[in-house]
Amino acid sequence: MNNNEHKFCKYCTLKLEDCLDEGLTCRSCSESVHLRCLRSGSVPGGLHGDIFFVFTCQECSSPGGESFNREKMSWLKVLVLVLYHLQSRSPGLGRKGYFHWRNHVASLIDKNWESLFLKDFKKKKKWVGTVAGTLSHFSTYFFKSGTSVVNEPAWWALTYPKLTPNVISNLYSAFTNEKQKIKILKMSITDAELFTQILHKHVKNEDLLTPLFSIDTSVMETSEVQDEEAKKTKQFSVNKRKSLLPTFESTSKKLLKLNKNATVFSNLGDELTASYLKQNESSSNDVELSVKKKPYSEEKESVKLLNPLCHYNTSLSSAAKQKGNQMKVRLMGGIRKDLILSPYSSIYLKPYIRRDTETYPTWLRLMTEIQMKANEKNEEYNLPARAPIDYTYVQPEHIPAINSLCNNFFWSGIDLTECLQYPDFSCVVLYKKLIVAFAFLVPNVKYTENYVSFIFTRPGWRNVGIGKFMLYHLIQTSLGKDITLHVSINNPALFLYQKFGFKVESVVQGFYDKYIRNEMSESKHAFFCRLER
Repeated sequence: MNNNEHKFCKYCTLKLEDCLDEGLTCRSCSESVHLRCLRSGSVPGGLHGDIFFVFTCQECSSPGGESFNREKMSWLKVLVLVLYHLQSRSPGLGRKGYFHWRNHVASLIDKNWESLFLKDFKKKKKWVGTVAGTLSHFSTYFFKSGTSVVNEPAWWALTYPKLTPNVISNLYSAFTNEKQKIKILKMSITDAELFTQILHKHVKNEDLLTPLFSIDTSVMETSEVQDEEAKKTKQFSVNKRKSLLPTFESTSKKLLKLNKNATVFSNLGDELTASYLKQNESSSNDVELSVKKKPYSEEKESVKLLNPLCHYNTSLSSAAKQKGNQMKVRLMGGIRKDLILSPYSSIYLKPYIRRDTETYPTWLRLMTEIQMKANEKNEEYNLPARAPIDYTYVQPEHIPAINSLCNNFFWSGIDLTECLQYPDFSCVVLYKKLIVAFAFLVPNVKYTENYVSFIFTRPGWRNVGIGKFMLYHLIQTSLGKDITLHVSINNPALFLYQKFGFKVESVVQGFYDKYIRNEMSESKHAFFCRLER
C-alpha cells in the first residue's frame, strides 16, 4: 500500500513507511505522527500495530494533550490486530507461530474489550463463537490454520504476518470494492485470482509476503520428542532398593489406599486434606460403582492423582500422610494451577513452561547416594520418588532468592524486580521450591532487538541441558527480532551461544570493570554477541 508514500512525522520529520514505521494522521492539521513518537507513549490499550483511531495531535488538541477516539471496529480488524500483537509481543506463547483461538486470541480480546470496541457495541453472550467463525470465514485470505503444523485444531496465525493490521484492512477494502465492480461488469474471475492481483498490486515489496520466520527443529529436541523416545525405550525391572533412579511410569501407577472408615477422616482440619478429598469425591464414586461389592473389611477406595503434572511420591497409606506437615508443604511447594497474567502483553501465561522428569543432575545423584548410604542397613527402605524439574515464568516470590544468587555469583547490588513487568521473557527453573537456574531477556531495547541480561545455573545442576533449554525458550519468545548479549571472554558459555547461532560482533574492553570484584577469576573484558533473525 502507498498510503504513507509522501507522509512525514510532525514530531521527528522522518518519513512514514507502511509495515515498517506507521503512524496516525491528525484530523485537524492532517499531519502524521509515528506511533513511536507519540507524546503519550502509546495508543490506548497498547496493542502493537493499532492505528484504528481518530487522532488529534498535541498542538491541535484543546486540553493540550493528544486525544484518541476509537474507530468502528469490524471483527476482521480485531482478529488481525490481536494476532499481530501476539506474534510481535508474545511469540513464545504460540506453537510454531500459531496461537490458540480461545486461550490466546479470545482471552486477549476479552481483556481489552473496552479499548477495542466503541461503548455502544454490546458484548453478546456468544461472542466467542463469532471469533471462531470469523477465523474460518477469512481463512482463504488472511488467516491460516495450524492443524497440519501443530497436529491439533484451534490454532491460527496470520497468512501474511509481516503485513500490519492497517495494510490488511486496506487490502480487504480494495478487495470488496473490486468485487462490486466485477459483479457490475459481469467479468469472469474467481475471488482467489482477484485477491492475488490486488495483493501484488498494492504490496510492492515481495519480502513482506514471506513467512515471519522458519523454525529449525534440529536446534533443540523438544520435550514432546523426548517423551516419544522415552516411551519406545525398553523398560527393565530392577530392585527398588538398588535403583538410584525410579522411573516416572512406575511412580505414577501407584494408588493412594484410603480406608473409608478410618478415624483420620473425622478430623480433617487443614485446607490441604479438605481440598484433596473434595477434588477426588467424584472420581472415587465412579471407581466404587465400577468395582464389584467386596466384604466390609476389604472395602477401600483407590483414588488416583487427578493432575497428571503431579509427580510427588504417591506411596501413601493414609490420609494422615497426605495431610502432611504445614511447614513441609511450604518448603516443598505444591502444584501451580493458576494462570499468570502478564502486565506486558495482558496475556494469561501457563503455570509451567515445561516439567522435566528425565534430567538427572549431579546434585540429585549425590543426594540419592547419601539417602541410599544412610539406609543401607534398612532392607525395607524404598527410595522416595524424585520430583520434576519445573520451568516456569518469574513470579514475585522468586525475586528475593534470585537477587541473592546474583549477589553471590555475579556482583552486589543486583535487583531483578523489574523483570516482573515482562514475565513473558523469563524462565525460572525450580526443583520443588529451590531455584536452580534462571534466565531473563529485556524486550525492545531497540526497535528490532532484545537483550539477554542474565542467564545462570547453580553448580551441581550444570551440563545437563538446563541452560540450553532456557536459552532456547528465550529465543522462541523473540522470533523475528535480533537477540544480543555480553559474555566474558573466558566464559565457556560462549560455546553454548555459538551453538544457537550467536556471532561475536565486537570486543568490549573493561565491560565488567564496574561490576566484577578484583578477586574474581573471570575476565573483565566481554564479547558482544548477536543472533541475527
